[in-house]
Amino acid sequence: MKQITFLVAFYISALSFAQNTGAVTGNLLDIESNNAPLMFAKVSIKETGAETLSDEKGTFKFINLKEGTYTLVYSFTGYETKESLIKVTASKITTINLNLAASSISLDDLMLTLASVDKKETTSISNK
Repeated sequence: MKQITFLVAFYISALSFAQNTGAVTGNLLDIESNNAPLMFAKVSIKETGAETLSDEKGTFKFINLKEGTYTLVYSFTGYETKESLIKVTASKITTINLNLAASSISLDDLMLTLASVDKKETTSISNK
């Protein structure tokens, strides 16, 4: 009888503990390519530091998240880095679709960058 009571108590506590977490799943899409999936883009949760990459279909997933509000940070080389707030509910999967657009650089920014690189090269050559 003791063993049955222990097993029942164990399973009830295990099931109630497992229900305190939720999950986030989503798709990362490319605005520039008619919402095509962005493969291997980085998605992270700012509060926990957890990171993942989107798969070939642009899908990503985080599991075992405590109930609360989190900030998703998502980026891809040559694209803008964005942040989105999400709310995780216990025992539920939160689904979200995210979009990224290509990063734009102005001609002035490009000229300033090239000028500073040129100045550093000139300085290092004259110091030799």
